[in-house]
Amino acid sequence: GQELKGIVLITMEHIAKMVGATLGPGGRQVLIERAEIGLKPIMTKDGVTVIKNLGYDSATQQLVLEAVRDAAMRTASEAGDGTTTATILAESITKRTSKLVEQNPKLSPQKIVRELQNLTPFISDVIDSYKINVDGENSEDVLHKVATLSANGDKELADAIIESFNTVGDEGNITIIEATGPSKYEVEKISGYTLDKGYEESCRNFANGFINDKSGTMIVLEKPMMVLFDGTVNDISQILEPMNRIGQYFAENSHLTTGIVIVAHGFSDSVVGDLHLNWNKGTFKVLPMVTIQTATLNSRTEQLYDLQAYTGSPVFNPIDRPLIDMNIDFLIKKNRIKNIEVGRFRTSIMVNEDENLIESRVQELKLRREKPESQYEAHELDVRIGKLTSGIARLNIYGLSQGETREKRDRAEDAWMAIRGAVKYGAVPGGGYTLVRIAADLLELGRKEKNECRKIAISILSDALVEPVKILYKNYGFNEQETDTMIGQLLQKDEQTFDLSEYEWRNKVEVLDSAPAVLEAIRNSMSIASLLGTMGGLIAFKRDDDADKEEEKFVRRFERGAGLRE
Repeated sequence: GQELKGIVLITMEHIAKMVGATLGPGGRQVLIERAEIGLKPIMTKDGVTVIKNLGYDSATQQLVLEAVRDAAMRTASEAGDGTTTATILAESITKRTSKLVEQNPKLSPQKIVRELQNLTPFISDVIDSYKINVDGENSEDVLHKVATLSANGDKELADAIIESFNTVGDEGNITIIEATGPSKYEVEKISGYTLDKGYEESCRNFANGFINDKSGTMIVLEKPMMVLFDGTVNDISQILEPMNRIGQYFAENSHLTTGIVIVAHGFSDSVVGDLHLNWNKGTFKVLPMVTIQTATLNSRTEQLYDLQAYTGSPVFNPIDRPLIDMNIDFLIKKNRIKNIEVGRFRTSIMVNEDENLIESRVQELKLRREKPESQYEAHELDVRIGKLTSGIARLNIYGLSQGETREKRDRAEDAWMAIRGAVKYGAVPGGGYTLVRIAADLLELGRKEKNECRKIAISILSDALVEPVKILYKNYGFNEQETDTMIGQLLQKDEQTFDLSEYEWRNKVEVLDSAPAVLEAIRNSMSIASLLGTMGGLIAFKRDDDADKEEEKFVRRFERGAGLRE
């Protein structure tokens, strides 16, 4: 009843105001306290960061938040941008759906939901009619405009994003590093296949003894062999016999290699110590290197098979392919490594690539990317595909404070995902142009519609679609009357849109947004909001304040005992 309606609408209005405050060039920063101990607060203008950090004491409000967050995060996952628009739309559609369901008690709420969802093909067709596809002739120009809009008019950041894209291409990826210094952006390509692990973690206390370059900061091996082991080396006896055979072979053929790298999931201190002793006194050098554990299950094993595709080295394991079965002639034949450079925290592997082997592995990863288990896994697969194909561009963001670099990082990530989406699905006019046009086309469709339920669904969506445009202009200081005037002019000027960052009317192809960001924002917000607007009840677990307080006291005592809190 009214109690439920009040909880839903009040919560969604609050969420929309918090997230909507960041929208567009006139959007404002949001200061967010970190839950982790000792970390500074976040200052961000990124809608997805804001909604991820929202929370409520009330169990019922928290439940509504989780539903809205699902729509926003799905938009971020599928299009990379459009999170703020999706959140505003979800609130706007919910409010209007709830009102019209109440005014029309004889209409089935489920029919309205279905009719809303049935409007998706029409919306997709309207977006297609305004879409500009990215091709070889216009790609850099179109993508730069998309990046500029997503970066809130920061042309210098857009330049850096486009430089990163040109460095690695469609299949490449970007890694963003925050650094302290005068505000600027720097782009560099990380050559070869990179591992975010270096000698410090792999060689531990013996690291200095492995360093062999003149500057004393790198481990360098020319034409080394690589052994990939899907397991942990706890005793030197596990690798002693095959390493002796390899050493004997290369003693007779010293021109073939300068050593061998064993990549495994871990090495005991005694094994690293023995390898360190052999490195400095023996004639054949063996370098330990550990795989990287991420939040994804079996990530260490998966990394070995990525390395197999890149280097040609087979993957051994202690069950059905032990190291003792190693065929040295086969390893020599398959080895394609030119050199390995191991820094303190990063390793670069340069090879003579076998394009067929790499492409086969990439296609396998792309199939997984189509149905990832989570947004995190999708991002991780993107990074792995990028490493195997075009490589990785590193964007260094410099700023005088952590708040400045974090805010720029959020905008850089949005801009990168926006141009990735535009490459695949095209771009549409921004500045509110496309949303207003979809709303107008829906109104025209509604005038011809005879079905009452579909007419109501069209009315809900056409009104709601204008809401993000109103907030876009409101954030820039426009009052309600001025905003309505601008929306009217957007409808009248077929070939123009308003560029808020430059505060001038421009040709609609000069201000571009990512097409999938617009479509996914509408589609995902409709999906969740139509359900929230027609809910008949809500069930949540009651919060136990006393239990929560006791748990917090326990955590604080533990942290003090561990020296984590003063």
